Amino acid sequence: MDYVVVGAGSAGAVVAARLAEAGAEVTLIEAGAAAHQPAVRVPALYYNLMDTELDWGFRTVPQVELNNRRIFLTRGRGLGGTSLMNAMVYMRGNRGDYDGWRDAGNVGWGYDDVLPLFKRAERNARLGEPFHGTSGGLIVSDQPNRNPMTGMFLEACAQNQLRRNDDVNGASQEGYGFFQMTADAKGRCHTDRAFLDPVKHLPNLRIVTNALVTRVIVERGRAVGVEYVSGSSGHRAMAGEVILCGGALNSPHLLMLSGIGPAAHLAEYGVKVQADLPGVGQNLQDHLQVGYRCQVDAPLSLYGMTGAESDAATAQFLTDGGGPYASNMAEAGAFLRCGGEEYPDVQVHFEPDYGPDRTDGSVADRHGFGMWINVSRPKSRGEIRLRSGDPFDKPAVDPRYLSDPADLDLTVEGVLACREIAMAEAFQGIGTREIWPGEAAKSRGDVAAFVRAMGSTIWHPCGSCRMGVDGMAVVDPGLRVRGVDGLRVADASVMPNIVSGNTNATCIMIGEKAAALALAG
Repeated sequence: MDYVVVGAGSAGAVVAARLAEAGAEVTLIEAGAAAHQPAVRVPALYYNLMDTELDWGFRTVPQVELNNRRIFLTRGRGLGGTSLMNAMVYMRGNRGDYDGWRDAGNVGWGYDDVLPLFKRAERNARLGEPFHGTSGGLIVSDQPNRNPMTGMFLEACAQNQLRRNDDVNGASQEGYGFFQMTADAKGRCHTDRAFLDPVKHLPNLRIVTNALVTRVIVERGRAVGVEYVSGSSGHRAMAGEVILCGGALNSPHLLMLSGIGPAAHLAEYGVKVQADLPGVGQNLQDHLQVGYRCQVDAPLSLYGMTGAESDAATAQFLTDGGGPYASNMAEAGAFLRCGGEEYPDVQVHFEPDYGPDRTDGSVADRHGFGMWINVSRPKSRGEIRLRSGDPFDKPAVDPRYLSDPADLDLTVEGVLACREIAMAEAFQGIGTREIWPGEAAKSRGDVAAFVRAMGSTIWHPCGSCRMGVDGMAVVDPGLRVRGVDGLRVADASVMPNIVSGNTNATCIMIGEKAAALALAG
C-alpha cells in the first residue's frame, strides 16, 4: 500500500480521491460511516445533525473569559467529516491570510499559489474566471429562494454607507452581499459526494469505515502504518506514507497518543516518546461568535411551523430541491473593518430566522432575524491536551476564547455595527425590536458582558499542528511532520493562522495541496 489516509473529512476525502485518481494504492480509514440521513441533504436542517451519531460531540474545558461555560464544539464523524453537517457557507478568506502564511516562511502557500487549488476543487454555478472554477467536484451555488428579510439586510447595509460586494471570494473581501453555499437542488455537496463518490469504483482505493485509528506506528523514526479498532477487533494498515486528516482536534490527539508531541506531557500519561515536538496541540484558534437578534412583527421567518409542515418542507426539498428548507439560513452577510486594519476584521452572517441557539438551548419563540458576529483573525490562542493515554478518551480542548482582550474589544465593535444595521430604515417597516443584547445594554461594558454570557463557537477550530519553519512548528511547508519520516498532516490543524472566514473551503484546498505534495515526493 502506498498511502494510508486517516479521516475522510473535508481534507481527507480530497487527499484520498486525488491520490487514487493518480493510480496510487490508498487505504482511507474513517471513524464514522457513510451518511444517509435525509437531514444531511436538506440545507435548513443542519442543526438537527449536531450531537447525533454523525458528531464527535466535543465540549471545551470551562472557558474563563466566558463565565466558565463549557462550549459545545461539533465535529463531523463520517464520510465527508464536518462537511456533512456544517452550514455550507462557501468562503475562502482573503489574500492577506495566505500571503501571511507565505511571509512566515511557508513557501508555496501564498494567495497566488493556492488560488488555482481553490479553483480546481470548485464547480461554481454563477461565477468564473479569474477567481472561480466551474468544473471541479465541489458544487457552489446561489440561494434558490431568498427570504424577504435578506433583501432588507442588504438595503440596511447600503443605508449605513457600506460597500456592496457580489463576490466576497473575489478581488476584495470587504463589503456586504449574498453568500454562496455548497449545495444545489440535490442537496448538500459534502466531500464524500464531491470527491469520493466519483472514485469509489477504483480497485486501488480501499475505504474502511467505522474504524477508529488509535496509533501511528513509528519504527526507527519512520511512520510505517497505523493501528485501528473496528468493532471489537484490532487491525493494522501498513503503507509507505501516512497522512493524518483528522482535523484540528483529532490530529494532534492522535499524534500525542502515538508518542509525537511535548515529551514531558506525554510522559505524564505513560506514552513512549517517538519525537519531542512541543508545538503539537498548541496554537489552537477558533472563531468565537455572538448573535445579535431582533424580533419582527411580520410573519417572515419559519417560526410557527407545525411538525407536519416541517415534514412537508423536508419532503418538498427531497423531491424537487425547493421550498423553505432549500435555504441554509446564511443567505447573506458582510465583512467589516471595525478596527482599522488593511483587511476586514469582522465577519457577519445574516440569518433570516430567529433560530435555535446552542449557547443556552433556547428555541425559536418568535419571528425575527439574527446577525452572527465573529472577529475574523482572533489573537487568542489555546491548546489540545491528553486526558489519558486511552485513545477512546476525548482530548481536553481549551480554545481560551477572549484570552487576548483585543478580541473582546473588536467583538463589541461588531455588535454595535450590527445594531446600526438593524436600526436602519430598511427594517423598520416590519416592527423590528432588538432582543439580544437588548435595549438595556447601552454601554460598551454592557455589550461586553453580553458577549461573555452568550458568546459561543462558529465551529472553526484550527492551527493545532501549525505549519512553519521554527521550533514550534509541527509540520513543514510540505506538510511533513518534523522528526518523523513518512508522516504528513493535512487538515485545519496545519493553518499557521486562522483564515478570515468559514474554513471548509480552505480545508478542501489543503487537501488538494497535500495530495499534490505527496505525489511530488
